[in-house]
Amino acid sequence: MPSKVVGEGNALDVTEMTIIYQIVKRIMLPPAFILLMLIAGFGLSLWRFRRLGRVVLALSILFLYLLSIAPTGNLLVGPLESRYQPLSPERLPRIGTLVVLSGGASATTDLPLSSRLTSSSTKRVLEAARLYYLMDQPNIVISGGSGNPFVEVSEAALMRELLLNLRIPDRRIVMEGKSSNTFENALGVKRLPLKSPLILITSASHMDRALRVFKGLEMKPLPAPCDYKGRWSVDDPLRFLPSEGALAVSTAAIYEYVGIFWYRLTGKF
Repeated sequence: MPSKVVGEGNALDVTEMTIIYQIVKRIMLPPAFILLMLIAGFGLSLWRFRRLGRVVLALSILFLYLLSIAPTGNLLVGPLESRYQPLSPERLPRIGTLVVLSGGASATTDLPLSSRLTSSSTKRVLEAARLYYLMDQPNIVISGGSGNPFVEVSEAALMRELLLNLRIPDRRIVMEGKSSNTFENALGVKRLPLKSPLILITSASHMDRALRVFKGLEMKPLPAPCDYKGRWSVDDPLRFLPSEGALAVSTAAIYEYVGIFWYRLTGKF
């Protein structure tokens, strides 16, 4: 029995609100907002507001440094990742349905699967496979189309392919491949006749927002966070040196805070 695909022929329209959100999100996240500050500071310094321009330039450099060091990344992501503990085998039910939210993928078709899926998507799939083998062969629902309204790619289809490579039976995989954000993920899952309890798998930093959305739609999944990002040791002498990894953690945390604010503003929970 092949894996089932729901939502075909009922594609969710890309709304102006989604496009606006994507644009605002990119602008508010580093490095875009830091680049805008640098441009503003440079421009002000060329005109009559030289002192103000220098202040803006100095703040831009300070923000870039702070967001690029491990202590700041840990400080920002810590409150998000500490709200729910990893799902241990002792707390894992034997029956139920695993629900995996997609975490990004590339639309470039000539890349290998390992390069097309983002690190977050890959780790979520690996956690789903781990829990699957600890349970009595539950169904696995993969939810996610493309998170970018300008790019056509089925993140769910690529994650399904990885599950198949991990020897998960095709008949146990259900795809919801049209949703473009967390709220649409939850709506798509809600339409499915699934065996309870639901076990929600997503990145630890994203779990709080995802769980609020699911609960707002009268679903009460068991959280199974993975893909922890705040992992730097407090004893690492290099933690105060800027790094790409630390900037990525800070960016991921800010992304979630922006997402939580946006979802509250638009009444999604």
